[in-house]
Amino acid sequence: PSEEVKTVTLGAQVFIGQFVTNWNAVLAALSLAIVPVLILYLIFSRQLIRGITAGAVK
Repeated sequence: PSEEVKTVTLGAQVFIGQFVTNWNAVLAALSLAIVPVLILYLIFSRQLIRGITAGAVK
């Protein structure tokens, strides 16, 4: 993929070098990548748990 069109997790690999890794930048980028997932989980957690329990009770 081109440099302009990368996901955040692939973009975090830019900060990982062969000999030196900027861990502060890697962890900051991955923390930003987790935020949308956490927001979606908080919004849909009840539906997710209902779906899991309904599928397990069959």
